[in-house]
Amino acid sequence: MTSIHRYYTTTVNILLLTVLTLWVGACSSNDDPDIVKVPNEAYWKTSSTVSAASGSSAIIITGTTGTVWNAEVTEGNTWCSFSNKDFTNSSQKSGEIKEGLNVLYVYYQNNTGSTQRQAKISLRFADEAELTLDLSQLSSGQQNLPSFNTWIELPAEKENANYQYVAHYAKLNNKPVRNYSLCFDKTKQAALWVAYPIHNAYLTGSGSRTDAWAFDPFIPEKFQANCVDRSYKGSYDRGHQLPSADRLATNDLNAQTFYMSNMTPQLNRLNQDMWAKLEAKVRVNKCSDTLYVVTGAYFGSNATTTFDGAGNTVAVPTNYYKVLLRTKTGSTGKAIQDCTDDELISIGFWVEQKSYGNIEPPRSICTTVADIEQKTGFTFFPKVSATVKKQNNPTQWGIN
Repeated sequence: MTSIHRYYTTTVNILLLTVLTLWVGACSSNDDPDIVKVPNEAYWKTSSTVSAASGSSAIIITGTTGTVWNAEVTEGNTWCSFSNKDFTNSSQKSGEIKEGLNVLYVYYQNNTGSTQRQAKISLRFADEAELTLDLSQLSSGQQNLPSFNTWIELPAEKENANYQYVAHYAKLNNKPVRNYSLCFDKTKQAALWVAYPIHNAYLTGSGSRTDAWAFDPFIPEKFQANCVDRSYKGSYDRGHQLPSADRLATNDLNAQTFYMSNMTPQLNRLNQDMWAKLEAKVRVNKCSDTLYVVTGAYFGSNATTTFDGAGNTVAVPTNYYKVLLRTKTGSTGKAIQDCTDDELISIGFWVEQKSYGNIEPPRSICTTVADIEQKTGFTFFPKVSATVKKQNNPTQWGIN
């Protein structure tokens, strides 16, 4: 055999051995090309806050099919469990991500104490870092009241036996933040106003629309419209006052926008058309100084009724409104109370319960905050002057 032939044969054998080694290695690898790897996540289906009554909450688990997970109730395991029959020996559970919906149910007992209590559920996917989900259970009769003297968006408090004031909080960047506050009228089964800040921190993140329809845990269910499973009767949507799209930073923030206390029966052709465009227009006006918003429902003397999803009679608003306040430049770095009148801008929107068509918000709905104060009887943005609340410059807010 010539040296050239020996060289050629040796080279081919080496190449074949290399290819065979790579092929065997690929076959023995755990990386199945048919398995699409997606991030493993776990989050509450609704809110991380539950009522004092016994019940259950669902943790939604998503990720790569076949991934093993282990969960444990690390705090609150005397009243919080993965079994509704055993609160002593069921604080741990394991599973594997299957195709389709993966749900881990967490059960909790009545809170008969006078204070709110906390549970912690740790969840680990394979060898990944541990996740911790907090569960807060209210005490019997507990109310979460808004901080009327602190937050700029809050209207002045009005004493009324039929009103219940509630504030909802959630974690954002591992810190508890206010989500929104409301004034709930038990006779109308709806909030008369919902107040909230808009900032980019609330809008962008890992959250999405949850459709987690649920009763507000702070308000007795008997006073809330029951549209958890289906909408109001007739041509009415479950109309958000705080839009879902304003709270996409986390699923917890978003889930709280689906509380029944945030809903009213709103004509579908208003909710899905002009009103939706108005909500989008409001979002465009977010700023680093924070945009402060109050959205409300008004029940005039000619208000009619419809039925909720369970067939109960509920009142239908005759009008909706929004009042907005922010700094003119949006980047002063100053608190509202430290700004001069010339540094602030405000506007109001008064909307009839009717179809305006699929149009951009018209100038005809624009008015002053002062005008809506007169119409509703509420005092908005009590820390700013009457001069600021008399402004009505639609162009300044992108409305032509």
